[in-house]
Amino acid sequence: MTAKSDRNQAPEGVPGYDREPRRPRRKLVTEEYEYELPFNYENVTVLRRHYEGSEFHGMELNPVNSYAGTEDYVPTAGDAIVVQEPYPIVRVVVIGSACTPPGYVQIECEPADGWRRPDELVSVMPVRMRINNLWGMHLRWDQWYARCEGEVQGVGPDEAYETMPPALLEMYPGLAEGAVKTHAREWPLAGMSCALFETPPSRKVIVSGGCETPGWQSDNFPDDFHYSFRTIRTVIRLPS
Repeated sequence: MTAKSDRNQAPEGVPGYDREPRRPRRKLVTEEYEYELPFNYENVTVLRRHYEGSEFHGMELNPVNSYAGTEDYVPTAGDAIVVQEPYPIVRVVVIGSACTPPGYVQIECEPADGWRRPDELVSVMPVRMRINNLWGMHLRWDQWYARCEGEVQGVGPDEAYETMPPALLEMYPGLAEGAVKTHAREWPLAGMSCALFETPPSRKVIVSGGCETPGWQSDNFPDDFHYSFRTIRTVIRLPS
């Protein structure tokens, strides 16, 4: 075994990075902020190009906004929620549910000044992350609603289905022509998911997502490939 192959870290530096001085460890002092549906905050921008649904379970964003082969096709990015903070963001938490699980959530970050190395090619490693296979779904409109007279009779231990709240009927008066026809008890996949990202210090994060719908030919909504965003939390690094 040669001396070079057996080389350990010397007091004066790390092999391959000998010219860089030893650094003191850094204690992080942080604050956490929470943003809720519909994400109407001064430092948050919602980018929805076509879809304007006002779902109560969370904000759905189109992961695709352009379709190749259509007239006047222009490649267009999907919808997103953009969060900016006065100090670097070091953690992002996203809570929501998929239209058809499994869902996914992804983020793109603009690193804070000074994080990139002087010798770094920025284009080699963009700061973007993605978490797939997120469990949990909310019930789709056609899954929980039926046009009918009177209430729908259930088959479970608690046979009464939920009554639609007045605020929902006020927003969608047409729903009064029907009733709720199911309950999460009957949908074992119904629930929520969470995606947690530990990030380099970043000035801005762009949050987006979707789900891996199978797109069956016989599906009522084969294009229902959204992720429903309910809560976003950011952790910022304060000056030390």
